[in-house]
Amino acid sequence: MKLRNIATGTLILSLFFLTGCGGEGGVAKGDPITVAEQFMDLYYHKANIKEAAALATPETAQKIDPAPGSPAVDASKEKDAGQEISYFLKEKSMEGKHSYALYLITITRKDAEPIYKTTALFIDLVGEAWKITLFDEKIHNGPHQEVKKG
Repeated sequence: MKLRNIATGTLILSLFFLTGCGGEGGVAKGDPITVAEQFMDLYYHKANIKEAAALATPETAQKIDPAPGSPAVDASKEKDAGQEISYFLKEKSMEGKHSYALYLITITRKDAEPIYKTTALFIDLVGEAWKITLFDEKIHNGPHQEVKKG
């Protein structure tokens, strides 16, 4: 009878310990691509530069700025000007403490030609949190095209 109580108690304590630790063994919580998605939504759809910058390291946050013609300025005009900003994750890489996400962005405007951009994000484990460590945006002359190797 006592052995059964000890075994049950040990099992309960083990489950409690694993639940409390999250079963992650000291690894940072969250997913770097989820952080990238949050950044893209805040920056491009909600035009919330302050919240988007909070997902970045201080050095990178200083470079996230709503300059004239930036997507954040475009996003703030999105509903008023009859334009729509859409993006999708084209490529991703996750290796240990370093991750990469490449997004293709299209800004369609009611009375003008669409704008095509790419945004590259590096997401690194800083302390115990995933942070944007690089934000690089490029404007393209035409629609996104698939490049085939071969």
